[in-house]
Amino acid sequence: MLTVVALTLLLLLVSAQPLGDGTVVIVQVAGRIDYGAWLTVSRAIGEVKARKAQALIVVVDTYGGYLDAADRIVRELGSCQCRVIAWVPPGGKAVSAGTLVALGSQKLYVAAGSVVGACKPIPEDEKVVEYVKARLRSLVGDRGEEIVEELNKMVTENKAFSAEEAVALGLAERADSLEEVLRREVLSGARIVEVNRDLIAEVAAIILDPGVAMLMLITGILLILLEVKAAGFQGWGVVGGVLIALALYALNIVGPNLLALSLLALGIVLIIAELKKPGIQVFGIAGILLLTVATVLEYFRTPYLNPLEYVPPVAAFTAFIAGFLLLTISKALEAARLERPTLEKKLVGKTGVAKTDIGPSTPGVVYVEGEDWTAYSDEKIEKGCKVVVKAVRGITLIVGRVDEERGDKA
Repeated sequence: MLTVVALTLLLLLVSAQPLGDGTVVIVQVAGRIDYGAWLTVSRAIGEVKARKAQALIVVVDTYGGYLDAADRIVRELGSCQCRVIAWVPPGGKAVSAGTLVALGSQKLYVAAGSVVGACKPIPEDEKVVEYVKARLRSLVGDRGEEIVEELNKMVTENKAFSAEEAVALGLAERADSLEEVLRREVLSGARIVEVNRDLIAEVAAIILDPGVAMLMLITGILLILLEVKAAGFQGWGVVGGVLIALALYALNIVGPNLLALSLLALGIVLIIAELKKPGIQVFGIAGILLLTVATVLEYFRTPYLNPLEYVPPVAAFTAFIAGFLLLTISKALEAARLERPTLEKKLVGKTGVAKTDIGPSTPGVVYVEGEDWTAYSDEKIEKGCKVVVKAVRGITLIVGRVDEERGDKA
């Protein structure tokens, strides 16, 4: 009996001691909630797995950002195989999309002067509002009707809470320093590994930004048009296709679906092929159909989205490509129907000047219609005399002398 009691006391003493041989990963989520922040959190979770860390602490200090990026971060935090703790530092804020990140942890600590809340979506779409309300409820779990009511006010009324109010409401606990967070989580002696936003995250944040995506989309279209106008293959169409693919991914029109991306790339190649050799061909139609199929595939992969909201921009983009394609084809057919003048019709009857002596068996050079031509004549024509074109044989002219005294053509 004494042995059991001694072992129990020993276990209690060990459990009460700080964990000095563990690892804690700390990731900073500051600034805008964007795809760079998502990649940073993803990298931090990679460190957790690699080091078998005991806890992940997310330091949140943000005014918010994109809902999709916040959702991705929440999913990453939910997949973490260790304790996930969020902390809002003194004077910091976890507002708008930042609130989702903060509440996506298993436990939230707030410091003096910090703020949590104000989650009203912009623009205020009813479907998005209801989605954010449900997302917040799923993150806090079953904590009573009072909390649910206040969460709804965060979304519908943009209500925010001070640190004291968040603690009183039961959303968070108080900790005014990171050391206090570690102490309260029994992690004071743990080895700290910090993960901060790096260059790759910054580049991703720029490329995947919706505003930049629109610029890439426009630039990609212009580069494809440049490829069409350029003589020979210049590579601008390929660059334009890549920019369009990145833009459509950033705008969530297509995602990392190999099939959809393959169809998208093939569709762009077929459209370029149609524009490089316009006419009645199937390349352009097939390219537009492939772009449409790729878009539809992505919509089916994200069922919570309402495709009707995206029909106008997608239809406008498709109509632009189709319209330009049809215009190019019609112009090409119109040009093909026009009768091109032959050299004979272009040159016979035109006058010029002999640049060398010309004879029946001695070819010479004449200057006619702004160009030098090889010429023969049935009579002897001296250099400098005016000549008139009588006939065209291949690319050789038959000329005669112009009677300058009478102004007639011989």
